[in-house]
Amino acid sequence: MQRLHDWPERLAAFIEARRERAFSWGESDCCLFVCDGIEAMTGTDPGERWRGLYQSERGARRVLRDNGGVSGLATLILGHPVPPALAGRGDVVVIDTPAGEALALCVGANIAAQGEWGLEFHPSSAARASWKV
Repeated sequence: MQRLHDWPERLAAFIEARRERAFSWGESDCCLFVCDGIEAMTGTDPGERWRGLYQSERGARRVLRDNGGVSGLATLILGHPVPPALAGRGDVVVIDTPAGEALALCVGANIAAQGEWGLEFHPSSAARASWKV
């Protein structure tokens, strides 16, 4: 997977388009948010194999269990993690939320994560693990 030449503009447009999109299992959850962001930057959809497999929290938990959890899914898609301090714009990170671990995207000094009513932004220091895109 390689980023397209205009990936910074694509990432910015993606983040802007998703700012107010509400959470929805199997459509707009943390994992598919990240997969959609990767697709915007690379033209490749790493979430294609999971789309349509679940529409509920229970279904999502089954997919995560079968793929090593949130971090296991990121590793399956992107390879071995790197230290969070090495995460740069457009890279994938794991953060802790009240609901548990969540995948998110590094957007510079902040991390964008799918929230209940739209994107939530966290400081980059919230990243517990990261993967290069």
